[in-house]
Amino acid sequence: MTEPDPLLPFHAADATRFAVETAVRYDDLDPNRHVNHARYLTYLEECRLALRRYLNEHLQLPETLGWAVGALSIQYRRAVLYPAIVRTETAPIAVGRTSFTLGYGIFTGDIMVAVASTRSVCLDETGRPTPLPDALKQWLGERQT
Repeated sequence: MTEPDPLLPFHAADATRFAVETAVRYDDLDPNRHVNHARYLTYLEECRLALRRYLNEHLQLPETLGWAVGALSIQYRRAVLYPAIVRTETAPIAVGRTSFTLGYGIFTGDIMVAVASTRSVCLDETGRPTPLPDALKQWLGERQT
């Protein structure tokens, strides 16, 4: 029996998820005149960092807490053409002791163009893995898909 796809919920847009909208820039394009595959990583990063700023502000997380990306996966579904606005949505799909995994959906309008995941490891000021702060673990757990 196969495991259910944890990114399946991200195949459809969901206005309740944390999201960032980004205008596709002309220099995001490759010679095929669609957004280059590497730019999707930038869209994920913009969303993940906006979420981090939000959580740092609202949960008052320690300034010394690091969130290193330990794993990244992107599944491309459809080309994005210029001009466009991409909406990157994220929500937690797994929460561990020292790490958590975020799922993402990238959309143009209501059309899903990619799904992705990042696993982030919380690090202390020495760069060693450290348990997630209780407030962060609770926030992530309450929103886990």
